[in-house]
Amino acid sequence: MKSYIMKNTIILASIGIFSANAYSNGVVKNPLSFTNESLTRGVNFRQGFNYAQVGAGVSMMDLDGDGDLDILVAGGLNGEFGLYENDGSGFFTDRTAGSGFTLMPNVSGISAADYDNDGDLDIHVPGWKVPSRLYRNDGGLTFTEVGAFAGIDVDAPSLGAAWGDYDQDGFLDLYACVRTFTDDIEIENKLYHNNGDGTFTDVAVQLGVEAPGDPSCLPAFFDYDRDGDDDIYIGTDKGSQTGRMLHNKLYRNEGDGTFTNMTYAANAEAWLFCMGIAVGDIDFDGYFDMYLTNVPLGNKLLMYDGTSAAYVDETTAAGMASNITGWSTVFADFDNDTHLDTYVCNMQGLNRLYRGSSVWPLVDEASGAGVAVVNDVFCVSVGDVDGDNDLDMLVSTTNARVNLFINNSPDAKTNKWVRFDVVGEETNRFSVGTCVEVKTGDKTQVREVRSGVNYKAQDEYTLHFGLADAPMIDRVEVFFADGTYRKLHGAPMNQNWKLYPVSQLGDINGNGHIDWEELEQAISERTGKGNPISPGQEQFDMDGDFDIDNDDLILMGLGILEPTSH
Repeated sequence: MKSYIMKNTIILASIGIFSANAYSNGVVKNPLSFTNESLTRGVNFRQGFNYAQVGAGVSMMDLDGDGDLDILVAGGLNGEFGLYENDGSGFFTDRTAGSGFTLMPNVSGISAADYDNDGDLDIHVPGWKVPSRLYRNDGGLTFTEVGAFAGIDVDAPSLGAAWGDYDQDGFLDLYACVRTFTDDIEIENKLYHNNGDGTFTDVAVQLGVEAPGDPSCLPAFFDYDRDGDDDIYIGTDKGSQTGRMLHNKLYRNEGDGTFTNMTYAANAEAWLFCMGIAVGDIDFDGYFDMYLTNVPLGNKLLMYDGTSAAYVDETTAAGMASNITGWSTVFADFDNDTHLDTYVCNMQGLNRLYRGSSVWPLVDEASGAGVAVVNDVFCVSVGDVDGDNDLDMLVSTTNARVNLFINNSPDAKTNKWVRFDVVGEETNRFSVGTCVEVKTGDKTQVREVRSGVNYKAQDEYTLHFGLADAPMIDRVEVFFADGTYRKLHGAPMNQNWKLYPVSQLGDINGNGHIDWEELEQAISERTGKGNPISPGQEQFDMDGDFDIDNDDLILMGLGILEPTSH
């Protein structure tokens, strides 16, 4: 068991002094609470019998660039999509008609990425034994299907896909899983390298990451070893401890566009029927842990040990085996107490919501929280749809209306928080692959900007950090996807901030250098030392202390991008 679990607390809990779900670090917790508000908020979408492709995708993302989360759902009764525009307060209008999304039988997952670097999110949709699609975002919530032109319209039993810039050239690449040997189809997984011209080339075999012969369910791009580049983890179906033939795969990115199979060396093989992968740092050690769903043989919680550079199975200690057929799963801090909670979508059993805590074993609060769901559930997406700074959920279902669970948890309203939107360069505009660390006292949290997460789902791009009752944020460290780095301090809590790369600081008009006009604008918006800026002024904060004072003006006058032209 990991050392962060307090031995004295566990002993007290075991003799009945208090219950594990009521306390974390000695602080009483109120119950988690959600209400299903899909109908009242305008998301009236009925998903069909999606058993052939085991679920159809859900997503919450800002598709029109207005700063709030829109909703895209797949798998209607006749293969419909549902596109819903957010009015800014979490109420939605159906915009499906005229959007360009057409009927797709056996539609599978949804992921969102700006593959063409034009500043908006495009949509990839795998198909189950029908050609996969790529919808280019044309603005105004209209889309054009370009999968065949792009070269990623594989016709195979496809389930999940994820995006990441594996070679760090600024263009997002796509890893698409195939459940190989389904109905004797021998097509294997694809790693589509983005050519930068709207087309892709499959390099999976060339780079040795095709997971040959595996019936793969879903991939995850994330930086497991925290060396600054995204690695690839593959969830494999039909694995078992007894047969020991099929298992998950971990490919380490070597930073030069090549990969090394680290599955056994990192103890990441996880012999199971893997249908879901949650990624997050649940013990605050700076490395990403994984929660993997399975058939009733039991899910797995794999904790990464940075010292031994390997994963350790902590499922039993955490009490998270579940023992129901699980699908999508996600880590998220639903009560803003710093601890990541775990939501698990289940088939033939109620969903689970393990409340995050320093006290193990964790307790399932799904039923009391109102998110257990009776129908078979395959997919979940997480984001703040109503702008109240806690995390809501969009949860799929089978032959019933999709669930929009609005978070009403009391602790989420009283605990502190901070949210960050990471700004990328002219390429990789949404900065996929960037890791952000937030330190408060002796606790450091880390999140990564990811595209295509959970199982067939897309979460919001904003990085959300619960802060509990922390008196202040000591520092924020940003490890940008392109290898650059920033350290900031003094970030005011309970705000949503943008994090800019150094190359864009002071350069409001984006012309590559700092002009006199931009310096004059900074002077007019100067807040003075120690007086915090407001959201929208972050680009003038040259030294990362969340004010605009003479130090910032001097740095602007020097022209940190290049010598000023005036």
